[in-house]
Amino acid sequence: MLETRRVFVLAMAAAAGFLAAEDGWPFAQYPPTPPPPPRPAETPNPAEIHSNPQATAAAKRAWLQQNEKEFREGVERLYQLTGQLREELQKTTTTEVFSVRMVKKTEEIEKLAKLLKNRAKGG
Repeated sequence: MLETRRVFVLAMAAAAGFLAAEDGWPFAQYPPTPPPPPRPAETPNPAEIHSNPQATAAAKRAWLQQNEKEFREGVERLYQLTGQLREELQKTTTTEVFSVRMVKKTEEIEKLAKLLKNRAKGG
């Protein structure tokens, strides 16, 4: 009985080897599928694709005007803050320590300057 099992296993192995050698490797016919291409970072809104180009241009122009208005207001605020800091600096003697008010004012000026810088870059 042990001999018949051994013969059967050898016969199956030989048959599998014969089939693999005749047709080539069974999985070689089906190469692996490549991964799908990456999706774009910003997918356009389907409503904007088919919309009126004039309306899109008008919306963009309105956004740019609003951005310019906010930028000008920010520059004006920055000018006021630096003027206030300059006046306060001239009134006090700062040979040893700056006042907390001056430090807070400079921090506010820095934040506003960074905001304006980002807005000027288009962010």
